Amino acid sequence: MSKMAKNSLQFMLARRLTVTVSVFWLAGSVLAGYSMYHEMQEAFDNSLVTTAYRYAPLIDDYLQRHDGGSAQEVLPSPAKGEIRTEDHGDGDGDEELGEDYLMYQVREGGGGLLLRSYNAQENPFEAPLIEGFYNEQDFRIYTAVLLGGTRIIQVAEPLEHRREALFESVMAQFLPIVLLIPAVIIGVIVALRRGLSPVLRVRDAIEERGEGNLQPLELDDAPEEISTIVTAVNRLMEKLDAALSAERTFTAHSAHELRTPIAAALAQTQRLVLELPEDHPGRIRARQTEESLKRLSRLSEKLLQLARAEAGVGTSPTGENQKLGATLGLVIDDLERVADGAGRIAFDARSATALSANIDHDAFAICMRNLIENALKHGSDQEKVMVEVIGSDTVRVSNAGDAVRPEDLDDLTSRFKRSNTKASGAGLGLSIVKTIVGNINGELTLHSPRPGKPDGFMAELRLHQS
Repeated sequence: MSKMAKNSLQFMLARRLTVTVSVFWLAGSVLAGYSMYHEMQEAFDNSLVTTAYRYAPLIDDYLQRHDGGSAQEVLPSPAKGEIRTEDHGDGDGDEELGEDYLMYQVREGGGGLLLRSYNAQENPFEAPLIEGFYNEQDFRIYTAVLLGGTRIIQVAEPLEHRREALFESVMAQFLPIVLLIPAVIIGVIVALRRGLSPVLRVRDAIEERGEGNLQPLELDDAPEEISTIVTAVNRLMEKLDAALSAERTFTAHSAHELRTPIAAALAQTQRLVLELPEDHPGRIRARQTEESLKRLSRLSEKLLQLARAEAGVGTSPTGENQKLGATLGLVIDDLERVADGAGRIAFDARSATALSANIDHDAFAICMRNLIENALKHGSDQEKVMVEVIGSDTVRVSNAGDAVRPEDLDDLTSRFKRSNTKASGAGLGLSIVKTIVGNINGELTLHSPRPGKPDGFMAELRLHQS
């Protein structure tokens, strides 16, 4: 599947869901860490209290057997790495438990130091001799008052040990989250792609259609929200197709019905011109009427072509590429027989032998006739109209003459739009070509001035090949 665009629905949903899940996950972890901190502090404090009261009878017995002890007496205690437990299970043997972080001092009621553990400082703790907890700069101390205040046990734990334990616990909780967030992102993207697949299929079905394809969309397995949209779009396309069909039918019928009376009127006018003497005053009006009827005849022909183009004419009836060189030659030969095109078209028929595309011969002839007629009408009489075949799918028609203003170039393919020129025309030729090219997924590109020239106009027709 193609990479997600940053403004796509899939990307926005993936980003928002990922951020939302991550924020709530981290918030939950922070709350869990906060709760863990208080529970660990409570457990550590409970350990200090338990140690103080469990050591009390042992210390009392020790002092009785050693004449009351002294400030220099240090009770033996295992150092780091010396605490071991025998493994009676399936292990490999004794295992090291580590360092004893708790330390204590035994003091008399007056504050004198009687005993201390090996890891306790030589000077008495600064904690007051009152039952309860006290925080020094580096220690958390619990003071137990025993025997009516004549003996005091102070058990201390380094605050660094608590911070280290809390840090390791929090890291053990947060590290899996850091590793799981990418998995969440991937999971969200995969789930969204599967969930949005009906939307993507509708998008692809619309993108693959030509401008004139108004057939209903088919998406039977779409969820209700998407099927409702598809149904509404299909109804809109049906109404649009009906309106366009009515417009094309009216245009085609009108143009067709006008051809016979226009031809009859033109014939009668031309006969009248021949019958009137040269010096007859009605001969000039007859000539003007003849020119008007010719323009009307050309307009009706263009309207018929436009109706056929909008009806969807374009692609080859077989669906395969058609050889177009002979068709292009016939169009040029026909145009060279009229006064405007006699001797004014430069074309090498040998370059057209490889020309082929998935387009109907008649539709291709309409396109080329309109492009060459435009070049003959609007081009300079001093230079020939150049018809070039590039490769097997591109035809270029160029002419000399005044350049079209850049702001007018894009509007030339609109209906009844003409550049600033005195030449006759209805302004439909390029619109007809653009419509047919759109039907076959081709491309029409206009250049003015001509590439590499200071003036003129060039139309490049790039045809679609199957």
